[in-house]
Amino acid sequence: MSQLESALPASPASDTILVVDDESVIRLLTRKILEDEGYIVIQAADGDEAKAIILSGSVRLSAVLLDWAMPKMNGIELLRWMKDDPKFEHIPVIMQTAMDHPDQIKEGIEAGAFYYLTKPIQKNLLKSIVQAAVSDLRYKQNLHDKLRRSEQAFGLLEEGTFHFRTLAEGENLAIRIANASSKPEDAMAIAELFTNAVEHGNLGILYEEKSRLLQEGTWEAEVERRLALPAHHAKFVEVKVRREPGTIVVEIEDQGPGFDFQKYLTFDETRVFDTHGRGIAMATNALGVQYLAKGNRVRVTVPA
Repeated sequence: MSQLESALPASPASDTILVVDDESVIRLLTRKILEDEGYIVIQAADGDEAKAIILSGSVRLSAVLLDWAMPKMNGIELLRWMKDDPKFEHIPVIMQTAMDHPDQIKEGIEAGAFYYLTKPIQKNLLKSIVQAAVSDLRYKQNLHDKLRRSEQAFGLLEEGTFHFRTLAEGENLAIRIANASSKPEDAMAIAELFTNAVEHGNLGILYEEKSRLLQEGTWEAEVERRLALPAHHAKFVEVKVRREPGTIVVEIEDQGPGFDFQKYLTFDETRVFDTHGRGIAMATNALGVQYLAKGNRVRVTVPA
């Protein structure tokens, strides 16, 4: 799990949300809720209209709130089109649907929707999910900006061992390892594993506890508080990096008791309505990830 959802709070005044739904009442209600939060909202009545708006480049979208069942191009078709285009695949998509069958949810997840809402609209849940999606986008953009600006010195590295304690230190190390990769933006998924090693491994923040902290807006403060406690002050994450033919092998070990990592390797329908929990699945999809022993040690293979 990662900083994605809350490290960079949403700034609604600069964020535009595209609401796509063939029901005008739903569009108007959603628009009212989001505009009251300070977002700029534009609307489309079906997938074709939404596609035209996205292609026009007239707006910079922070998220798309997308109905599943629509005439012409439906929601799942638009979602697949967006995720197949490198220009738009980064935009977080929130599927809004009355369909809650596990097979349908699984289809949406596989197409690229990591956020789900069910109808009828629940105001507070809508606001929290949109904020999580926008924060997710901003965090990734911030990492990619740092990635482009960072030095390439790790390209000369053959083998090394690194220790870090904080999320910021882990982020900086992830950026430098990623810059030594042939696919640096994919390799940035390693930052998700570094975050999980700190917050869950060393500090003991459990999944359900993080859900509550994110909802309260106190996750970052709790991480900092626990880092300062005597029980955690000396803990660190150890990262061993070595270059092999065509790859960089990264081994990450925290000082926690481990966890049941199997259920987090894929992002399934049981957690699709949560505002976090995507980090390990994202890293697994982007990189070669192998959890070892009890789960507090993980090996990652990055293309060199």
